[in-house]
Amino acid sequence: MTVGLSLAGCWLFGAHAVAWGLGGRSPVLNYDTAQYALAGRELADHGHLATTFALPLELPRHAAPPWPLAVVQPGLVLLEAALFRMVPIAPRIAGHQLYFMGRPDQREWLAIVVPLICYLMSAAVLARISMRLLERHAPDLPLPARVAAGCVLGLAFLLDPEAQHFATSGFTELPFTLGLVLALGALVLAIAPEQPLLFGLLLGASGSFRANMLWLAPVLGVAAAALAPPPRRARVLLVVLAGYLVLAAPWWVYKWRAFGSPGWDLTRFVIWDGVGGRSWNSLYLTPDLPALPGGLEALSLIAAKVTRNLPGLLLAALTGPRALWLGALVVWLAVARGPRPLKVAAAAALAAFALGLLAAAASIPWLRYVFPARMPVEAAGLLALWGLTARIPARAEAPRLPRIVAVGAAVLALGWGALSSVRANLDAHAVAAERNLPGVATLLATGALMNREIPAGEAVMSNLGPILAWHTRRPVVHLALAPADLDACRRKLDLRHLILVYRDPDRAGPEWRDIVARPQEAMHDPALNIRRARTWRSEDGFTIVWLELGPARPRLAALAAPEERAGSAQ
Repeated sequence: MTVGLSLAGCWLFGAHAVAWGLGGRSPVLNYDTAQYALAGRELADHGHLATTFALPLELPRHAAPPWPLAVVQPGLVLLEAALFRMVPIAPRIAGHQLYFMGRPDQREWLAIVVPLICYLMSAAVLARISMRLLERHAPDLPLPARVAAGCVLGLAFLLDPEAQHFATSGFTELPFTLGLVLALGALVLAIAPEQPLLFGLLLGASGSFRANMLWLAPVLGVAAAALAPPPRRARVLLVVLAGYLVLAAPWWVYKWRAFGSPGWDLTRFVIWDGVGGRSWNSLYLTPDLPALPGGLEALSLIAAKVTRNLPGLLLAALTGPRALWLGALVVWLAVARGPRPLKVAAAAALAAFALGLLAAAASIPWLRYVFPARMPVEAAGLLALWGLTARIPARAEAPRLPRIVAVGAAVLALGWGALSSVRANLDAHAVAAERNLPGVATLLATGALMNREIPAGEAVMSNLGPILAWHTRRPVVHLALAPADLDACRRKLDLRHLILVYRDPDRAGPEWRDIVARPQEAMHDPALNIRRARTWRSEDGFTIVWLELGPARPRLAALAAPEERAGSAQ
């Protein structure tokens, strides 16, 4: 069964990768995943936790590269660093070179090894847990039926388009999902209260991939304690939390040493995206910390954002048969008198799902951020539906009704997954041709040109951010919100080159569109301080604008520049 699921998963992975054109018109790494790969490469090459990409918001605290990790979590960084170290660039045996894997576009494939393994393992673990449950709580069920049930749950996971996308993109969702599935499995099989320290270490390892575990660990710890005998419950909870802290504490110490606070994380500002006219760009792309409300005003604004975003997230989470799975789990929890581990695990899965929805509604209201909690809930919902069908009384006129309903639910799960996969691959093929991200050939050519003319190690600024940093092997600061912010950034770090890459000038930010469309005219604006401008068109249809800036201006001259620009416009 495990081998069959792994083969099916590899085929689905390959089909999705082909739909995106990975390694060709689409780089393997995207804006988010490149940040992990950069930190992994820095750790593998130089032995310290740092990165060669920064947002303008980071410059006041740490001006010079490499920058400490202010956004990513350490789990995937450590694993990718290990892969970068273990896989040689050009191994030789008896004087013959086996392969060459030294270019950035070649080594970026290593960044999806861990997510792919977790993708396959998550399906296998779901299948195994379901078989153990059925063996324990439905012993009269024949072995072929238990194997078939496990295969359905595993295939349903593999067929999920988001799971395939995360496997082909190097995100942290799949490692975190695997950890959450194992944790819920430890609850449902009553392993957690017997091995609380190992359970806590599992939570800590999972939390190293995504910060969501910070609020899930207490919930899962309470669930483990609820399964223990009353005299041991407090001890189990404390041991679980201690195990979690053993692996979480080193990261908090790193944050405290790098930023002066163990809780420092730039992603915390994302809750203000869409609040009071703020956007992700206005929060992160200026070299000053944003002025944010506090106290009751902040709570009311965030509550209003959650209220505004939650209905749409719920609707997306309940699309298709997802509503049936969730409803079946809720009904089973309400009416079933099953063993305590089943009910506690089901309640914990629902709590994780609810917290995931609230976290997404408070930050970025995309269903992908609910994925780690959504998948276990859907698997549990299908199991709950089978459990409810087993309670249907057999009638003489329809003796096979319970089996028909159970088989129908399995067919629905697999059919919906197959249909969703086909649609997702068609969408990926269309989006890959129009996304505002150049192909691998353009990135390599641009990087080669830059490296010929810009000294090694000199930082540049670009809208491509970490993707350009990966392919050029040099520090990159994300493009500032507006040209008016350049002088403030340059007072922190002397940036002399701007690389602007857009499929169309209209896709640039409002303050940059005219410059991308007419860079030669922008040279004549003294406020922009552009010494040289070059532009060309790539083979895949992107406009590339290379601006070389003049010497950084003193503070007073920089403050006068906007007035000078306004006067020249008049």
